[in-house]
Amino acid sequence: MIKKYLDAFPYSYTYISKDSQYIFYLMHSHESKKLMALDLSKSLDRSDAVQISEEDFSKRSFRPIAYHTETNLFYFLSDQANQENFNIYSIDLATKAIKQVTDTSYCGVYGFCKDYQLLAYGDRYQKLDGKFYTRLYLMDLASGTIELLADDKEWEYRLGWSNVIFDDAKENIFLSVDKDNARLKANLIKINLSSKEIAKLLPANIECPIIFTIGKLCENNNLYFCSQGDGFLNYYHCDLHSKVVTQLTFFTKSNTGFHFSNDNRTLYTTLTDKENDQTLYTKITLNSSRAPETIFHALMGSHSIVPGDDIWISCSNMDVPLTLFQYQFSNELRIKRELPHYIGTKESLVHNTYNYVEYESFDGKIIPSFISLPESKIKGAIVTAFYGGSNHYSWQTQLFAELGFVHLSPSVRGSWTEGLEWQNLIKGDLGGNEILDVHWGCRFLEKEFGLSPKQIGVEGGSHGGYSVLRAMTMPEGFKDVKGSSYPYGFGICWAGFADLEDFYRTSNIPDWLVNMLGPYEGNEEKYRERSPIHYFENLRSPLFISHGTNDSRVSATSMEGFINKLKKSDKPYVLHLMDGLGHGTGNKNEELILYEKLVSFLKNTALTT
Repeated sequence: MIKKYLDAFPYSYTYISKDSQYIFYLMHSHESKKLMALDLSKSLDRSDAVQISEEDFSKRSFRPIAYHTETNLFYFLSDQANQENFNIYSIDLATKAIKQVTDTSYCGVYGFCKDYQLLAYGDRYQKLDGKFYTRLYLMDLASGTIELLADDKEWEYRLGWSNVIFDDAKENIFLSVDKDNARLKANLIKINLSSKEIAKLLPANIECPIIFTIGKLCENNNLYFCSQGDGFLNYYHCDLHSKVVTQLTFFTKSNTGFHFSNDNRTLYTTLTDKENDQTLYTKITLNSSRAPETIFHALMGSHSIVPGDDIWISCSNMDVPLTLFQYQFSNELRIKRELPHYIGTKESLVHNTYNYVEYESFDGKIIPSFISLPESKIKGAIVTAFYGGSNHYSWQTQLFAELGFVHLSPSVRGSWTEGLEWQNLIKGDLGGNEILDVHWGCRFLEKEFGLSPKQIGVEGGSHGGYSVLRAMTMPEGFKDVKGSSYPYGFGICWAGFADLEDFYRTSNIPDWLVNMLGPYEGNEEKYRERSPIHYFENLRSPLFISHGTNDSRVSATSMEGFINKLKKSDKPYVLHLMDGLGHGTGNKNEELILYEKLVSFLKNTALTT
């Protein structure tokens, strides 16, 4: 049952180069993950792909960045031993040699100039009071010469994670900064590469949590950027002479990706229309601060932009495995090329139907959701605790469907898919009302399908893994809400955390937790009160836990206390620790062991009633 899915989906981390010369991706085997390149100008058959490195990327992280045609170098972000000590690396496609380009403790800021002669990058250092500082460097890629541009230790607006773009003369760079590293007020800065002079570009009244530059470079003092300032991701123009900012688009739907074409004038984006189960594939022709020309094409189902230098989009619905499309975008939309991202037939890989649904939560708020329905007899249900609410194919959902489970994927409050106002409802309340939304999702399933609570489980990973533990241990009477606890039949926790104080001390993203719950100092009691480890006695149902021992984002220590209590108790559980792995899974053999344990767990718990 499991092997067929692992064999059908051996590809990940796709990147498509300029003019669609190459598609790069990881190829999963039972022992490893290897980097492949397929020359799309010659073939669309992945059997013609060439392995371009002997490196096993199941042992380290991998994020594609760019391919530079002239030097034949492919750049990617990676680490050592899955520990997220990120640096930029390159692979020479001719020699297959890997070179470490940067030498940092954590590189989260980077960008190349247009001709790839210069690289600006950041080195994060010295965690203090839940925060980090960053030194910004400029590297001449030909000589290897490195120059310090800035150190943000004394800055009010500091560096964190940001792309970097250069102007056409390579005199200045532009990047995002975050006020107090609080993830609440982002801005843009310009740094002159000669004088090192730094200028903040945007007025304070338009600051918001997400602002980042777009485009290949900054030309003729026209800086384009994306901002969540009006609630949804929209595109803006900044005149660098006058500092006048103009909003160019006014979308009120979730943005699932964008691509700036090589002419630096044409922007493509995908907007989700959940209620009508379609995507608005949008072409935007920019002309400085003037209103852009915009053309929409409605595509049925869920689509998003594929990372890369050329324009491809993916289609992935709950009942449609991922397929890549290249379109001819004009007044009529025509498919130029189609590239399946799976092996096998849809019939063998799809065992469900799906619908968009809404349900009412404890306080009357409506929770937008997608629901997967098994083609076979319904035997139970599973609710995603967090990171739900999107329509996309997941072979895990198909596995659930084969076993007879309904799968509810809700956009509980705090989710990123419903705009800034909805996203902000979780701020200061992590482990609060969004967990009640999950409970009420279970009650919705009870009524819709005649299920008992013993037949309903909750699953999630990372933040969602925390939500699983919090949902299964939340006390009755929380916030004086009747029904604040729910008798789940089972839980599945992937890379979760049970101790928020330990997470704050050990995670490489403590600022995320501060953004969710407030500062730790002076707020210690709330951190303890929202930690599942302190409500372990409320756990009533079987629990499946999976965690990588080298996870730096969610340290295994944040689960140790909870796991120790499990081991000393008579509560049923399955524990799967993945030695040497980080915040994700490994090769096919490791995944096979993991999911065989999960299926056995489900058959011995949820499917016995």
